Amino acid sequence: MPTNVLIFVVKVVYATPSSLVNGPVSVEEPALAFSTICLSVGFQVDCGEVAIPLRVTKLAMARITTQQDADLLTILMERGGFATKTSARKAIKGGEVEVNGQSVRIPSATIEAGSTVIWKRRKVAGEVKDFDLGAPLSPAMQAAKRQAKPVRSPFEIVHEDDHVLAYIKPAGWVFASPNPKVKTSYTTMRQWMERARPEVRDVHFVNRIEKESSGICLIAKSLAWRKHLQDKWTSFDKGLYLMVQGHLPADDVLTTFEHDNGKRVGPMKEWPYRTMRATPEHTLLKLQASMEEMPLLMSALRRHSCMLIGKGKEAPDPLGRSGIHLYEVKLIGPKGEEILVKTRVPRPFLNLVKGGVSPKPEKRQST
Repeated sequence: MPTNVLIFVVKVVYATPSSLVNGPVSVEEPALAFSTICLSVGFQVDCGEVAIPLRVTKLAMARITTQQDADLLTILMERGGFATKTSARKAIKGGEVEVNGQSVRIPSATIEAGSTVIWKRRKVAGEVKDFDLGAPLSPAMQAAKRQAKPVRSPFEIVHEDDHVLAYIKPAGWVFASPNPKVKTSYTTMRQWMERARPEVRDVHFVNRIEKESSGICLIAKSLAWRKHLQDKWTSFDKGLYLMVQGHLPADDVLTTFEHDNGKRVGPMKEWPYRTMRATPEHTLLKLQASMEEMPLLMSALRRHSCMLIGKGKEAPDPLGRSGIHLYEVKLIGPKGEEILVKTRVPRPFLNLVKGGVSPKPEKRQST
C-alpha cells in the first residue's frame, strides 16, 4: 500500500499514485516542509516539463503549523503523512514529535491552533535513489544517502572498478538463460546492481561458467568494455583449480594431443600444474588453463588414470558438483591497463582433501 505523498513547497504541482488514482491530484501544502526524504519508484510527479517517478517512503522531518485545535494523533494522520494510526502513535510515544519545541508523547494531547508541530525521525531507513534534475543533490539528500544501509551483494564480489565487476558464481547456479523464468546468477547480479549501483545503467555479461562449476564471472559496465573483453578473452591468462579422483606425480606437467577423427592434430599440448593437496582418493591441482580447454585436460588426466570429479556420466561425484573452479583471470584493458582478478580455493574442495598432504616432487638423480 503506497504511503501518502508529501511534496516540497516549490513548483511541484501534481502527484499521482498510479495504483490508486486515475488522473492528477493536487498535493500542494503550503504549511508542510521537509529537510530530508527518501525516494523510490511509485508516484508520478509533474514539475512543468519534467515527469519524475517519485514515491516518498520515509520522511526525516516535517513541520506543520496547526490551523485549529485538535489532538496530536489527528494532526499527524491528516497532515503528517502517516499511513496508519499505529505508526503515528509509535512516532509520538517514541519521542519523535515536538510541539512548540517541547517533546510530546501523548497521542490524545490537545494541540492549540497556531502551534508548530515537528516530526523528526531518529533514523532514515531504506535506500536513497538519486534522480537527476540537472542539479546536485541537496545537503539533506546527501546526508540521507550516507545514512542509508548498503545493499548486500547476493554473491561474493572479488573485484570492482569503473569498468568491470567480478563476482564468484557458485556451483549449482545457471549463469544466464534466454528463458526469463529461469533464475540465473547474471540476472540476480543485474537486479542487485540496479539497487546498489543505480548510476550504472549499461551492464553486460562477459564470460560463461557451466552450472556444475564455479568461479569468476565478469560483468562489463559498458558495451565497449564488453566487446573488448570478449574479443580478447582467449588471450587472457587464466587459472583453474581441479579436483580429481586419483593421483598424479607431484608438480609435473599434463600432456595430450588434439584429435580429429581419431588422428592427432597439431603439436602436443602441455599444462604445468602444482599438486596442492592429496588424500588416498583425491588430488587438488592448480594450473594455468581455461574452461575452454577442459576436454583436452580431461583427456590428459585419463592418461594418468585420473578422473575429474562430477564431470561426465561415469565420473565420481562426491561433492554434487564438478571439480572445476576458475580462480584467476588476468585482464588487459583497452588502454593496456592490467587487472588481476583472483579468488580462493572453494571450501568444498578443501573439505574433500582435509587431512591430506602436499606432495613434493621427487628429486631427480644426476647421472
